[in-house]
Amino acid sequence: MNIVLRELKANRKALIIWCVSMFLFISMGMVEYSGFSKMGSEVNEMMDSLPNVMRSMFGINKIDLTSVGGFYSMFFIYFTLIAGIHAIMLGATIISKEERDKTADFLMVKPIKRNKAVTSKLIAAFINVLIFNIVTFIGSVLTVAYYNKGESITGELFKITCTLFILQIVFLSLGLLFSSLTKTTKKATGLSTGVVLGMYMLSLAIPLTDKLEFLRFITPFYYFDAKEIMLGQRVEMIYVLISLIIVVIATSLTYVFFNKKDIHN
Repeated sequence: MNIVLRELKANRKALIIWCVSMFLFISMGMVEYSGFSKMGSEVNEMMDSLPNVMRSMFGINKIDLTSVGGFYSMFFIYFTLIAGIHAIMLGATIISKEERDKTADFLMVKPIKRNKAVTSKLIAAFINVLIFNIVTFIGSVLTVAYYNKGESITGELFKITCTLFILQIVFLSLGLLFSSLTKTTKKATGLSTGVVLGMYMLSLAIPLTDKLEFLRFITPFYYFDAKEIMLGQRVEMIYVLISLIIVVIATSLTYVFFNKKDIHN
């Protein structure tokens, strides 16, 4: 428990910055929506004039951007990138930072096993991600409600935010794995950044051609579509199952590799 509290305290400022940034980003997005909504049907006509490639990439052809739900679901793709980066970077640093900050000896000489240390850090990281997710949901509900002139879409927002939480946990587990595999925090964060950006770009490329459809299982960004949820469609459980498998495998390997890892101070 002491390690959990220590990690929560150590990541407190960073978490506040991430949460405030996310809330501001959501607010700015909905301010942009207010401008779109005033344009009326001209917005959809303008979007229809865009090349099919761009409309397919962002799923614009499926939604009405003059509706608050439609605009939010389109804008949500950027939320997933921010949340993915936050989660994978948290996982990549929460273990490896002990060597970076020269505190590995202090941690290892305590009468605790490495497995317990990893578990404590994992719990702290999970709490950080959960708080970030809750702030995202509350920020979304408040800002959407302010601009929404129709029926409440809080239920849809909750479903979308739940899929975001699943995506965050997937990237958190991958970040933990990269941290246990690499020797330095710099390498762990570099690898994590490359992976999350690569997966994000891949998720944008898949809708462009049927030839890339087989890659849909590789990137978590493609697992859940906010636009489909907003239109009333159900979350595909196959992607939830794949996410669970990734988390279990990545987390298990984190324990294995960290126990074999040489800790340098």
